Amino acid sequence: MRYADLRNFGLTEEQRAVREAARKFTEKEILPVINDYEDKGQYPSDLIKKIGELGYLGAIISEEYGGVGMDFVSYASICEEIGYGCWVVSSAINMCNSLVGSGLQRHGSETQKRQYLAAIARGEKLPSACYTEPNHGSDLSGIETTAKRDGDSYIINGSKIWISHANHADFFYVLATINRELKHRGVSIFLVDRETAGLQTRPFPLHCLKRGDSGEVVFEDCRIPKENLVGEEGKGFKVVATQLDIGRLCVAARCVGMAQYCVDLSIKYARERVQFGQEIGEFQAIKHKIADMVTQVEAARLMVLRLANVMDTGVRASMEAAMTKLFASESSVSVALDAIQIHGGMGFGQEYPVGRILMELKTLCVGEGTSEIMRNLIGDYSIGYKGY
Repeated sequence: MRYADLRNFGLTEEQRAVREAARKFTEKEILPVINDYEDKGQYPSDLIKKIGELGYLGAIISEEYGGVGMDFVSYASICEEIGYGCWVVSSAINMCNSLVGSGLQRHGSETQKRQYLAAIARGEKLPSACYTEPNHGSDLSGIETTAKRDGDSYIINGSKIWISHANHADFFYVLATINRELKHRGVSIFLVDRETAGLQTRPFPLHCLKRGDSGEVVFEDCRIPKENLVGEEGKGFKVVATQLDIGRLCVAARCVGMAQYCVDLSIKYARERVQFGQEIGEFQAIKHKIADMVTQVEAARLMVLRLANVMDTGVRASMEAAMTKLFASESSVSVALDAIQIHGGMGFGQEYPVGRILMELKTLCVGEGTSEIMRNLIGDYSIGYKGY
């Protein structure tokens, strides 16, 4: 089934071709091997290299810097279709485009764009965004990692946690403060190469995503040139703000893809599993679960398409991004829970991936802004506590 005929929603021939190409890649390259990667706890470096060759790591990076320069509708399609197959690979797309690439493209110096942005787009360098800390997740204005000016350098000290792709990244996009008393006005963004003295990474074990690369990044007197400051001192929040809406679009699209996989697996299982002399799909209870699952996925997909279309007009879409991310992440968890119920005890076995997908989807209710933060933003924008 995969998804409804989207021609009725204004997709161009080119946009449908982008979606179809990503879909075929997932079916051919990812789905046949991804369970093996998870069982072995193996990071899918070769799959990430392949999507780099396809241009997906530079999907929304401009052609001037080696990217593809896609519109957001096409970008969302890639995130969904690759997300259908693998959380980690689709996370790499998000990291390169949304969390790092978009900020560098808008706020980076020409030298930074040539040195880092072009390398991302060509799949030569994998970045990792370092925001979250042991004591600070949602409250980025209170971060404790410091960057102190010392002549023509900055010296960075601190630690970051829950950092995706930490142990395989070639450089780090680091949120640090130049003055903690200034709170958000002291936050800045810095580029730190892996070989920088004093930088260490170590894995952070998770219950799920064994093939993932979540880790801790520690900075001990890491000296970097002043040219590695992205944008202006104390303007890091402004840089991050340009990235979050795009990141939430990608996360929501990934949730749709993963939830769609749960639907497809459940339909297949409902046609194969026989109880009391009939396929379990013939029981009304199962039909109703599948009906609810399909409806939630389609609703989330339409919200993603609407958000992408708004973003393609150049209009600010922070409220729409928060709503879409909230609904897509929470509804996808609901879909995965129903998928497990349909599979019964088999839903917890390694042979069927729905249990693993549930855990992976739950991480996306936290990453890129928790559901609680999304509700705060939506409420603030709706009531008028925040300018829009």
